[in-house]
Amino acid sequence: MAAAAGRTSVTTTTFYLQFFENSIKSRSLANAKAIHQHFLKNNYEFSPIVLDKLTRVYISFHKLQLAHRVFDQIPYPERNNNVLLWNQLIRAYAWEGPFDHAIDLYIKMIQSGVTPNKYTYPFALKACSAIQDVELGKMIHDHLKTEFLDDDVYICTALVDFYAKCGLLDDARKVFDKMPNRDLVAWNAMIAGSSLHGMYHKTMRLVKEMQEVRLSPNSSTIVAILPAIGEATDLMQGKTVHGFCVRRNFHNNVVVGTGLLDMYAKCEHLNYTRRVFNTITVKNEVTWSAIISAYVTKDSSMEAFELFNLAMVKNRTNISPVTLSTILRACANLTNINTGRCIHNYSIKSGFISHLTINNTLLSLYSKCGIIKDTMRVFNEMEFKDTVSFNSIISGCVQNGNAEIAFNMFQKMKLLGFKPDVETMIGFFPACSHLGALKHGACGHSYSVTQEFIKSIKVCVLL
Repeated sequence: MAAAAGRTSVTTTTFYLQFFENSIKSRSLANAKAIHQHFLKNNYEFSPIVLDKLTRVYISFHKLQLAHRVFDQIPYPERNNNVLLWNQLIRAYAWEGPFDHAIDLYIKMIQSGVTPNKYTYPFALKACSAIQDVELGKMIHDHLKTEFLDDDVYICTALVDFYAKCGLLDDARKVFDKMPNRDLVAWNAMIAGSSLHGMYHKTMRLVKEMQEVRLSPNSSTIVAILPAIGEATDLMQGKTVHGFCVRRNFHNNVVVGTGLLDMYAKCEHLNYTRRVFNTITVKNEVTWSAIISAYVTKDSSMEAFELFNLAMVKNRTNISPVTLSTILRACANLTNINTGRCIHNYSIKSGFISHLTINNTLLSLYSKCGIIKDTMRVFNEMEFKDTVSFNSIISGCVQNGNAEIAFNMFQKMKLLGFKPDVETMIGFFPACSHLGALKHGACGHSYSVTQEFIKSIKVCVLL
């Protein structure tokens, strides 16, 4: 590894390029980092081609912060002439996040005078849809028209996906209908967008239209439509899709299997849910989370605990914040404070304690168990709070007879600028009743009328 200080020689450059390539093939991030650190320690000046390769190495290992840092060291004009590398880094951010970094990099690319190619735009549009940046997405679309790229199937599919995910389904359909060639990926983008926004009947019509042009649904189509079927609780349609999956052997796909499981859970058929779960040979974290959530939602918390223990102990599954918040909800339902505290400690050790969903569920747990001191400690330590945070305390305190604390939390919520929603009022009205706060209850009634909360049967019963 001997090399003269200063700029690397051609021979040394070739050696390092091959070394980095071998690091990618052998999946050895440690080796690549060691060479990088060796360069930095000895104050070597990287050649642009080595910096290019090192950027790609870090991208391949999903170390995007390091990749971006190395990328910024590539001198002008080498960096600006390398559209492929710009695309790779934008793509990595667009898929893995932070999504705003992809957009920032795209804008920097334009400002640097680098001309994007047809592969750049889909990555930028994907990032726009991820953070719902409709304005920039539309600007990109307008630019594509001037470049006469708006009839490219790859770009058009990205536009359809962007508009659909942002809820602009009419705009998505306009792009879709103008496409000279619509492949299965384009159809799936339209179907997924409709399903995402709860348009069940439109989703199923699109599937029918697709089949009429002799395109058969694939596993991605199935994954897209199952949430819509579940939300519509259309069990018969769900069974039909399940049968189709079995005939096409899609049900062995863990993503499809988890989608079927979730669909049956939303249709409130735990027997089918468990049956599908048992047939999935390789279960991932999402699968375990879905089955645990299904049992918690159906108030079968003991079964949920058994599944959670099975996932943790026997299967050594990586537990996500979503799963932890779900099992904490089961603890809250049963006022099982001992298990709840264990999960709380596990969340801290796992580094998940900053997640809003976990904190909100902890608030619900401690308030329902009447442990106000711990409730307020969690609340005060939260970096971010939302309406659900306040609702969790208000609801829990009311259920446990701490109406005054619930009432005061409602007042604090308004002072901090959080807007009460229907769940807030469902907790607030019983607090007013317990305290005899008629005037406040009457004000809450008026507010509920203006916000159309009185459409809720629960609110009407409480009033």
